Amino acid sequence: MKKWLAPLLACLVLGLMVAGCGDDDDSGDSGSDAATTEQTATTEQGGGADSGGAAAGEPVAVDIVDIDYEPKDVTVAKGETITWTNTGDLPHTVTKDDGPGPDFTSETLSNGDTFEETFGTVGTIGYVCKIHPQQTGTITVE
Repeated sequence: MKKWLAPLLACLVLGLMVAGCGDDDDSGDSGSDAATTEQTATTEQGGGADSGGAAAGEPVAVDIVDIDYEPKDVTVAKGETITWTNTGDLPHTVTKDDGPGPDFTSETLSNGDTFEETFGTVGTIGYVCKIHPQQTGTITVE
């Protein structure tokens, strides 16, 4: 009978150790929660900084994909900033074509490059890519 007791106790101790390791995994999940919290805090900081420069609402983003602005037509409040990001493989520009307010033009944007412009004059502004003249967009400033 004593021969069975030692292996049984050893198995119980081993089982408790494995269960203890499982608890460590749970604290690892806790680490995932911490990472999520960190990501949320970073997002909130970024949003706060961007929102501080804008008159109202969230910052406006336009992607440049292939030979198109997405979205092609955007509406912003007076004082808001638009950020264009080239997410495609071709080079592009963002250049005012017509409308109120000062002229603007970006340098040639490669993949990953961004260009920002803040709009302080109410009206409708047309813009174009100087490299691809068929690539156009419209900004309505309210």
